[in-house]
Amino acid sequence: MGRLPKQGLSYFPKDVDYYDDFKVMDLLNEFGPLGQTIYDIILSSVYREGYYLEIPLDKLAAKIIRIIGNRWVKNKDLVLQVIQYCADIGLFEKALLSQNVITSVGIQKRYSEVTVRNKVQKDKYWLINKDGQPLLNAPKNGIPATEKGISATEKPINDSDKQQKESKENKSKENKNIKGVYFENSDLENVFRLYITGRISRGDTLSVEQIQILQEELTNLSDKDSERIAIVKKAFASGWKSFYPINKGKSGTKSKKDLNNFERRKYDMDSLEEQLLADRREFEHCNN
Repeated sequence: MGRLPKQGLSYFPKDVDYYDDFKVMDLLNEFGPLGQTIYDIILSSVYREGYYLEIPLDKLAAKIIRIIGNRWVKNKDLVLQVIQYCADIGLFEKALLSQNVITSVGIQKRYSEVTVRNKVQKDKYWLINKDGQPLLNAPKNGIPATEKGISATEKPINDSDKQQKESKENKSKENKNIKGVYFENSDLENVFRLYITGRISRGDTLSVEQIQILQEELTNLSDKDSERIAIVKKAFASGWKSFYPINKGKSGTKSKKDLNNFERRKYDMDSLEEQLLADRREFEHCNN
């Protein structure tokens, strides 16, 4: 019996017009060289496995930090922001990302081209039809320069029709979850989206309506963006599934217990704020 063909790709040369790709330009403009490095590591990890990478996002973020080194990236939150942004601009398929699966139409088109002579099953999380066109709910972006010129060998992927059907149904339901702009203040928008992404990465399922309710809840808790940001940070750090007003001591709110009479953990919000501002200054320095 002959050997099964190899699934993962051995190498993928970078196209000469890589940095002319608008998606890459957007990524560099938003996160600088650090964001580009994170994307390169993820892309290599995807092609090492085949045409998709299935891994919890927090685990992937920890792996990336170990590769880059904590001298350059301090925490998982930054890596998760870059991953989510890559989905927002079309480098990854957003609906599958919410299921901890990283792939894209472009990745799969190129993978299909280099495996055309091999009898490889392409069922699980597959986004294109037999004519090479995106399926109904798949993004219709072309293959970016980041995914050109791939050449290697591959091996088959095993899966059932039931898993394929569930994948498509989940992708359709989650496709609109994290979409659009929720707040005009960019800092508030970023931390709110990070909170939503963090909950999804921990296995929570959030519908469009639930996210809108969280947005309204946060808006009603304060009329100041600075306080709203602090509220989201505290909810994120505590792993809460809702937002609560910031403890103001003499304002009449409970100082040590929450609404359910349980002791609250204390957080140094000033320190957390300084850390996020330091990360932002580092991004701006990289961009300049």
